[in-house]
Amino acid sequence: MRCHSQSFLLLRDPTSVPISRHRLQDLVKKWGLRLDESSDTALTVITSELVTNAVRHGTGTMLTITVSADLRRRRILVEVYDGSLVLPVPHWANSEDESGRGMTLVDRLSLCHGAEHTTCGKCVWAEIAMPPQRVTRQRLILRPRRAAQAIARRLGLGTVRQPRTAVRVDSHGSHGRHARAVPRRLSAPRPGHEQRSQARDQEEADR
Repeated sequence: MRCHSQSFLLLRDPTSVPISRHRLQDLVKKWGLRLDESSDTALTVITSELVTNAVRHGTGTMLTITVSADLRRRRILVEVYDGSLVLPVPHWANSEDESGRGMTLVDRLSLCHGAEHTTCGKCVWAEIAMPPQRVTRQRLILRPRRAAQAIARRLGLGTVRQPRTAVRVDSHGSHGRHARAVPRRLSAPRPGHEQRSQARDQEEADR
């Protein structure tokens, strides 16, 4: 599967911040995603900051967190929904401020981020970069050709070409389920075939 997505509900309470981090780590393991140190740090910090801001400045009793992973684009999208219609305003904290650096961290650690209104409030989101992912057994089974090409690219072997196939037709000329696809192979010349051909050409020239 090239995309994963899951949503879960949490109370709009400070205790939901560590819970959200643990839930995301569980999803990463469940989906078999490989994160390096930078992407793991970005996912942890960004999730904490988005949920913290929703707890402090949102409304309603519940928060909805949606996590999506796109393996093709190598990105993780984290979305936090709450009931407030007030969009966050960028605030650049001074060195003496004790708070207000949350969105600054999100801006530095994410590929992109934003906020938008929904029918029931707002959504604050951020996208995080993922490193190249492993070729899993499921991908080898479901998409063997793409998996083989991905492995070849990593090894610097270029594009893996699949052998061409020809359709063998029975004596009645039928196709469909009675026809069988067989590999097309290059046949080697039989022993003495080239000599017999040259002798035949010589005889025709002497005539």
